[in-house]
Amino acid sequence: MSKSLRISIADDELDMRDYLARILPRLGHEVVSAAENGRQLVADSQRLSPDLVITDVRMPELDGLSAIREIRRDRPVPAIIISAQLDIELLQEPQTGPTLVLIKPISRQNLQEVIAGLMARDGTA
Repeated sequence: MSKSLRISIADDELDMRDYLARILPRLGHEVVSAAENGRQLVADSQRLSPDLVITDVRMPELDGLSAIREIRRDRPVPAIIISAQLDIELLQEPQTGPTLVLIKPISRQNLQEVIAGLMARDGTA
């Protein structure tokens, strides 16, 4: 297992936030914030300095990609972007830090593998 991470999550769907908030501690991680939009995710991340951000791509007020860009103005935090469908444009989006895309539905094993892979790529695993 990779090291325990402090994670900020964001999704406008309560069910998805609840799922991530339940599953991530079972994988040995701490959920430090659960935002319902990108604006809240940016504020939480600036205040809490998480090790990892997991965000839905489409949210009100500020989408996930824009939120990650704002967060990374301060530091290049690793990010996982959750999407309901594979979007080629999303994969081609230039990133300023380690980023992986995870397609819904998300299983516990899939989430664990993506987190481990992303952190290994970032050199923090």
